[in-house]
Parts: sequence; C-alpha cells; structure tokens
Amino acid sequence: MPRHLSLPMAALIAGVCLLALASCSTGQSESAVASGSPGGRQSASHSTKPAVLGDCGDRIGTRSADGDVAVPDGATCELRGIRVEGNISVGHRARLYARGVDVDGDIEGEGTSTVEVTDGSRVGGNLQLESGGSAVVTGSNVGGDLSWEEQHGRLRVDGNTVGGNLELDGNTGGVRLSHNEIHGDLSCEENGPVPIGGQNSVSGDRENQCRGL
Repeated sequence: MPRHLSLPMAALIAGVCLLALASCSTGQSESAVASGSPGGRQSASHSTKPAVLGDCGDRIGTRSADGDVAVPDGATCELRGIRVEGNISVGHRARLYARGVDVDGDIEGEGTSTVEVTDGSRVGGNLQLESGGSAVVTGSNVGGDLSWEEQHGRLRVDGNTVGGNLELDGNTGGVRLSHNEIHGDLSCEENGPVPIGGQNSVSGDRENQCRGL
C-alpha cells in the first residue's frame, strides 16, 4: 500500500527544491559575468556608453557630451553624429574617427596614430596635431586654425571650410590639399615631400610650399 507524505513534510521538501533552483540560477549568472563568458561580453559590448566628461575608448553616437572628451593613450574612439560641448584630446598612439560631429571647442593631439574628421563635422575651435601619424579632414568646417606639425603619416585636407589659417610645417608622410575654402592664410613650410593638390580658395596669403595651391 503506497505511503503518503504528511503535509508539513511535503511543504518542507518543496521549499528546499525551490531554494536549490534559485541558488543555481544566481550562481550561474554571477559566474558568467565574473568569467567574462561570451554571453557576458556580448551584453557589455551592446550597452550604451555614457557620453559625458571623461574617456572614450570605444564608440559614442547620436547624443551629446556635456564636457571634454579624451581618447586615452593607445585607445580607439569612434564618434558619430555627436555634439561635444567642450574639447576632444587624443592621446599618444590613439585613434579618433569623428564622423558628422559638432565640437564646440578644439580637437588636439600629440603623438597620435590616426585622426579622421569627416562627413560634415564642425569644429568650433582649432584642429591641431603634432608629432603623430596620419590625418584626414574632409567635407568639414573648422572655425579656427587647422595646424599640423611634424606628422609622419599621410595627410589629406579636402573639401573643407577653414575659418582661420591652414598651417602645415615639417610633415614627412605626404600632404594633399584640394578644394578647400580658407579664410585666413595658407602656409606650408619644410614638408617633405612638397604638398600637392589645388583648387583651394584662400582669402589671405599663400606662403612658401603652398604658394601654388
């Protein structure tokens, strides 16, 4: 004849089972995060990075940054359609890809790897790079000066409006300048090879190596 469990004993067993299931579920979730499992990494990579005062080592898009944005040494930062209510500084060996951005202040860097400002971007201040690698500025507006000095990679300035001066000094990777509207002076000195291009509109003086551009 089958034996039946008393009601208190059945309730106790059910409670133990539920507690065991909850413990397993919680432990599995925590271990996935702690171990950096593929599931955990996927969740982190799809999270939205806050576009606030601080570092950018990944991607920020379609929002506004309330202060300065810094690209740490060796990091890669991609900005798309974002407004930066401050400056962007790019660290040593770092890479910045800014597409359709609106920057109230400056973009500046020393010893950078790559800086690209494209797709209708606007820089309210200066765009200054020194002792770095390659750089590209196309189809954009720089309100102040565009100044590149002792860059070692290939440089391209094409189809932009520059509110101040465009100055290129001591660059060694090759420079191409074409179809730019420059409201100040166009000055190129001690670049090797000599900058190439043409069809630039210059309100000020054309000086040294860029006299014929």
